[in-house]
Amino acid sequence: MMKIAGALLLTAGTTLMGMRAASGIQDEYRQIQYLQQIMYLLLSEIRYSRAYLGEAFLHIGGQVREPYSKWLAQMSRRMDSRDEGIFSDIWENSAEEYLADSGLPGEEISRLKALGTRLGAADMDMQLKTLELYQEQLAVSMSEKREGMRTKMRLCRCLGVTSGIFLTVLLV
Repeated sequence: MMKIAGALLLTAGTTLMGMRAASGIQDEYRQIQYLQQIMYLLLSEIRYSRAYLGEAFLHIGGQVREPYSKWLAQMSRRMDSRDEGIFSDIWENSAEEYLADSGLPGEEISRLKALGTRLGAADMDMQLKTLELYQEQLAVSMSEKREGMRTKMRLCRCLGVTSGIFLTVLLV
């Protein structure tokens, strides 16, 4: 009886681990999707409101969820205080500080940091074109994620179940 209960608990535990890994893959996709929405908001603020970056960050920061709202609000504060160096340094440091635990994949955070070097050193038209280019990169990244996402999620769940069964057989 104890062996059966142990086998069931072991299999349930590994199944949950597989489901959690699958959920992490799906969360990465959702975070990229949300970042794309934020960039659309930033593009709209610059294009239609003619807002400078600090003002746009402050306005958008009030509309988005954490950790993005803190990131954008901090960007605005740091830009206004002007004591932390050039825009690209502020952007990179803030992205590292606030978005490291956001659920975004590492390659997306790196791409986001690179955006800061091109975004701050440009006039309004170049900022718009830079953001549009970044939007296209995000769309490609999302497409690549979407292609492999279902397969990876299914694989994680199957590995969770089969590893539990394998360990149960091995231990019994």
